[in-house]
Amino acid sequence: MASAASTRRFATPKWLSCWLEFPFRIKNNQTGEYVEEATAHAMDYSARGPINQCGSFVGSAMIRVAAVKAMKAGTPTIYGMKPSSVLTVASLIVNISAGVTMPFVGALVDHTDHRKIMGTVSAFIMTVAVAVQIAINEDTWLAVWIFEIIGGYFLIMHQVCTMAYLPDLTHETPEMGHYTARFMIDQYFVQACYTLIIILVSTYWDHKDNGILASNIATARLSAGMATGIGCVLLTYAWTFLFRKRPKLREIPEGSNIFTTGFQRIAVTTKHVFSKYRALRWFLVALLFSPEAGAGVVLSIAVTFLTFYVKMTVTEIAIASIIMLFCNLPGALISKFMCRKVNPLNSFRCAEMSYAMVNALIAGTVSGPEKKGLVYPYAAMAGLAFGWMFPSQRTLTVAIIPKGQETEMMGLISFFGQIMGWLPALLFTIMNENGVDMRWSMSLISYFLATSCCLTFMCGSYENAVQLVAHTSDEYLKQYSRNSGVDIFFDEEQIKDENDGTDGSGTNTPPSTEGKEDGVVEMA
Repeated sequence: MASAASTRRFATPKWLSCWLEFPFRIKNNQTGEYVEEATAHAMDYSARGPINQCGSFVGSAMIRVAAVKAMKAGTPTIYGMKPSSVLTVASLIVNISAGVTMPFVGALVDHTDHRKIMGTVSAFIMTVAVAVQIAINEDTWLAVWIFEIIGGYFLIMHQVCTMAYLPDLTHETPEMGHYTARFMIDQYFVQACYTLIIILVSTYWDHKDNGILASNIATARLSAGMATGIGCVLLTYAWTFLFRKRPKLREIPEGSNIFTTGFQRIAVTTKHVFSKYRALRWFLVALLFSPEAGAGVVLSIAVTFLTFYVKMTVTEIAIASIIMLFCNLPGALISKFMCRKVNPLNSFRCAEMSYAMVNALIAGTVSGPEKKGLVYPYAAMAGLAFGWMFPSQRTLTVAIIPKGQETEMMGLISFFGQIMGWLPALLFTIMNENGVDMRWSMSLISYFLATSCCLTFMCGSYENAVQLVAHTSDEYLKQYSRNSGVDIFFDEEQIKDENDGTDGSGTNTPPSTEGKEDGVVEMA
């Protein structure tokens, strides 16, 4: 397994790990020990939560500024599009770009030993993109819109890098359910606290005297500043001290290069999966219609609907968001329970249909500003479904992919999640530009989710799917370790550490829990 050759060059300062790392530490249920890279995932998820949530504050302010600029110019459009299409066009650009380039990103992850570097660089760029959004005003909104696109793209790239680390945590489905539920709980809790602070601060400052637009811009700036700070602290710590370097998983095939091998591997792996693994095949097809892309498309559509159709202010949208976020927490616990009770496949189906029904209720009953009070109970229901859906999806993914090929399969799953991730944004934009009632556009999400759920019924029995891939574990892992050069890489790292007089973690102490509290283990 690739993690066998992991290495890290920076030791964690004990005083820092005591207060910063401790709240995110996660135990292995079987051993009772803390796992370093599980903690790293928790911190990474928790940083991405506010960065993603920041898009609702900045996005709402941005489309309001665009509307004001268009009104001052005496035209219903700005740069050739309606102000209400600004966010969905940005989402469209992000998802098409990601769908086209992710095979190349996957090739860099698989065929080079730069996985950690890519995760670090993508984290840095998306944090910088959020930092730039602090400057939003009537003169800079277009530049902020461009950086919103840049940040969105690198957020997806970062998710691909972190997903490549995920299968190394465990091959056990219940244990993976435990990890993914905890990751999402940490993310939702940090994101909810972040949103609550913004609501409280924005409620009591005096920008409202300057008008709603000035208040919305001030709130957006505050959100971008806080998200930048959280990202700097948590992402820097996780990618400096906790995530470890990985060797390349395989050599570039003869006759290929780094630019083409990703697309070739996608084609070969897709053919292999579609011919041998029924459940995984139909799960991939279902992902074409599921909001896998970090909910960026759903967020852009929801913010546009609430801002232009329901006439909610940034603070009102934030209140709906925090209700949703706090309900994400019990949703993640529901996922953990349902994955054990009815299996991850059925749990994922139930979560998708729950979210589809809630979205349909919003589109069917929130008929205008006078019905905005309905948004808040619907936000609670959506939060439960959303918090339930993604941990179930992650647990299902790990359960039905061939063992020993996790990184390759995770790349394929990320790719399928992006192929049609742009379609809801495109259809919403087309309908919006042609004057179709925005409630119909909002209902698109329900149609996509219902389609995805129906397709999962073609997967067959969950138990058969798990049994089909179980035999791939031990034999494949041994061969995979030899073919990927893990043993050679590990030997080279051992020689380097001996020459440096270190233990591979940057310290001169024997390999133990030095610098960590008792019970903390590193990914070996």
